[in-house]
Amino acid sequence: MPSQSTTSRGDALEEQIHDFFCAEITADRFFAKSSCCKLRKKPKYFSRDRGTEITFDLSIEIYLPGATEFSSVVIIECKNYTHSVPVDDAEEFFSKIQQVAAAKAKGVLASTASFQSGAREYSKAKGIGLLRYFDRGDCKWELMRSPSTGGAVDRSEDSANVVAGLSTEDYSSDVFDFFLQSPTRETHSLWGFMEDLLLDGALSPTILRRVLNPKAKTASLVPFIEKDELEDLAVATVLDLGYTDGQVSLEAICAAESQRHGLSVALEVEASPDVAAREVLGRIRFAPSRIEVFRQESPHLGRTRFTLAHELAHHLLDHGRYMTGEFCQINDFSLESSGASLGTNVARMEFQANYLAAGILMPKHNFISAFRRLVHMLELSDRGFGPLYVDDQPCNLQTFELVTRQLQQEFGVSHTAAMIRLKSLGLLRDARRAPGPRHALQSFSGPGAM
Repeated sequence: MPSQSTTSRGDALEEQIHDFFCAEITADRFFAKSSCCKLRKKPKYFSRDRGTEITFDLSIEIYLPGATEFSSVVIIECKNYTHSVPVDDAEEFFSKIQQVAAAKAKGVLASTASFQSGAREYSKAKGIGLLRYFDRGDCKWELMRSPSTGGAVDRSEDSANVVAGLSTEDYSSDVFDFFLQSPTRETHSLWGFMEDLLLDGALSPTILRRVLNPKAKTASLVPFIEKDELEDLAVATVLDLGYTDGQVSLEAICAAESQRHGLSVALEVEASPDVAAREVLGRIRFAPSRIEVFRQESPHLGRTRFTLAHELAHHLLDHGRYMTGEFCQINDFSLESSGASLGTNVARMEFQANYLAAGILMPKHNFISAFRRLVHMLELSDRGFGPLYVDDQPCNLQTFELVTRQLQQEFGVSHTAAMIRLKSLGLLRDARRAPGPRHALQSFSGPGAM
């Protein structure tokens, strides 16, 4: 018999999964219309083989409009183990499903632990869905809604990342709370997962359309913002300070936002052990808005300024509409985030925050003016490769380093931040074979570095 601790862990997971689906169905955000769904705890279904009922953890019964008997049922079994789920559990679960409404039933094994390879292969062969659940409280981006509830399935979705989440025991998820394997694919999308399950079962596409909830198949919650709009917001932000040239005073922006919107900012915060272990640079919390930038063992002014600008950009863009908070690490400072690994909403927020942060720290017109002044001073000419061209030739490398070092000093940013800004404004063509960190702001050797 399972121990009491094992049973209590299973009950806890069962409650979490139940509460999630209950909230989605009640709010009419689920794959099927709320009027066509019935969520049941500890449901009992009759087994002719046993001559008695079998009790499961959860089920979602799908009814056609006006029907009194379900057309399909998704039966969910919860496994909250301290070890990976073996194939034996999948085999036992499939056997029980076959005994109760086999033609109408689809099974889902839900677990907080990983699934062994045998369990994954067997489940796919038998049409069983796998669901690995990660507590959203441990995620890096604390979104208002589960990122897995978006209806659209990203065609560029990183299947390898989902497989890793399903199979790696110590996997840590920054964004997604659900890693899913349907009978046909690995996905983060609950919409795609449910569609695969039900189409693999008793429901034909024609019948499925009668229960589908079109409202659930939402587009990204975070709106797309053009780069020009972000540049305009950056310019408006610095001009509001009376900025003319040189380093932008982030402290002045923070003070103004404190007066307008109650933003609080704390610098040089001593990191707790868990924050230090994850090498967190800074974080923001909303409602009320508070930014914290953590003390680092090796301080770098450029890194500290971009960290503050990044979190400040989240505030200025009102990203509190979509998340309760987030924290940033050094590899997050990128202008090219993967929508597959982060999800569309997070990827958009991160791109917007990074682009706006760069625009505030290096205002477009001032940055271009400073760049042109350097080009004129160094007597550089455009030979058809752009205003500034770098390859592996020593002379071009020396010129590139001189320009970027001057810009980083003038604007108080890192060397890599200056390089990325040059590229994003079309001022630099980088043809080096091994240019180092080209997108992430990883090499902080800016002013004030120690």
